[in-house]
Amino acid sequence: MPTSVPDQLMSDLQAPLSVSFFLEHLKKNTEPRYRSLYLVGEVSGVKSSGGHLYFNLKEDNAAVSCAIWRTVLPTLKHLPKDGERIIIQANLSVYIPRGTLTLALTYCELAGQGDLQAKLKQLEAQLRIEGVFDRTRKELPLSPKKVGVIAALGGAALQDVLRVTARRAPGMDVLIFPAAAQGERCVSENLQMLEEAQQPHWECDVLLMVRGGGSPEDLWGFNDPDLVRAVAACRLPLVTGVGHEIDTTLVDLASDQRAATPSQAAEIITTERNELSLQVLAQIQELNRVMKEVIGRCETEFNLLSDRDGLYAVPNRITQLRHQLEIHQARLAGRDPIRRVELFKTQLTHQRQRLRQFEIRPLIKERYVTATTRMISLNPEAPLSRGFVLTLDTKGRPIISAKQVHIGEELTLKWADGTQMAQIIKPTKP
Repeated sequence: MPTSVPDQLMSDLQAPLSVSFFLEHLKKNTEPRYRSLYLVGEVSGVKSSGGHLYFNLKEDNAAVSCAIWRTVLPTLKHLPKDGERIIIQANLSVYIPRGTLTLALTYCELAGQGDLQAKLKQLEAQLRIEGVFDRTRKELPLSPKKVGVIAALGGAALQDVLRVTARRAPGMDVLIFPAAAQGERCVSENLQMLEEAQQPHWECDVLLMVRGGGSPEDLWGFNDPDLVRAVAACRLPLVTGVGHEIDTTLVDLASDQRAATPSQAAEIITTERNELSLQVLAQIQELNRVMKEVIGRCETEFNLLSDRDGLYAVPNRITQLRHQLEIHQARLAGRDPIRRVELFKTQLTHQRQRLRQFEIRPLIKERYVTATTRMISLNPEAPLSRGFVLTLDTKGRPIISAKQVHIGEELTLKWADGTQMAQIIKPTKP
């Protein structure tokens, strides 16, 4: 055990030590013995000063001062927060001017995070053995018309997606399938919404599963094996954007494409209008180039045919070339942006016409009243109130012909206010 004062001074109790000598001796003999020290405790009193971070690490009735120097702050993956239970690696530091002992951190993680990482590796290995991650990834649509977003309502992740899609693809429909981003309902609701979003009646072209950043515990639901298998088996192209760039969950490994953030996920599945215009222009230019090459080859063949076979073979070849030219012109017209705009206008007009149909409800109500009146008039018992009698056989069926009854048969006579039994008798001769 190290001594607090030099051994040679122990015998000379009459010579007091100076404060500076004592602290320098303590610093020299203590700091080297307590390097790379691991401690666990609860964070309290976090504050920042001069670019450094200070806090206390406490447990029960004990506490120790800790500091993270500003040069170390950028290297730490996790920064302590009040109330957290953390594991630290630190060096003991003796500050002589104030006579204080401080633990200078070199590493920090949430207590139990190591266990989570070990469990995560185990789950990943298990799913790899099942072949969940070994599959062909589906291609994302170039310009989807409708996207389904699985995210928590009111969360920052959903707002990021809506902002990016509104800016980059304002004509695209966005369907929101709400699911909890963490907690007990996270896995079940994401499974339910993932299955619902794949239903054909929603007509989604691509799906997004997004969530903002958080601690490993907050993101743990997206490592659930059932949810990972469901993501891998999704029938539609699926992009995940769970957490921030440094976060990677198992659903990211199972999806068709992983985005670093929810905003990037929205950017991946959208094409900005300017980019789309440039792509269309490039395709038109390429098609024009190909058409010129085809026409050039046709002219060359025409000249060769003219020189070899004379003009008799030319008409058929001209017809073939004209047909090829018409095909290329049709392909070019199909990529015309103006035609696409006109198509969108036609679709918009159709939707407006559908909306106008809701304006004819008063007419529908009038037809309903007319039909109800006709049904009342066709009621077979309505004439009874006017003095008519309804004749029924023993099975309750109406008698509409004299041929239906026989001598001795019992009948039921029904008036508006009641019924009476009757029997058919043989008529007497006059």
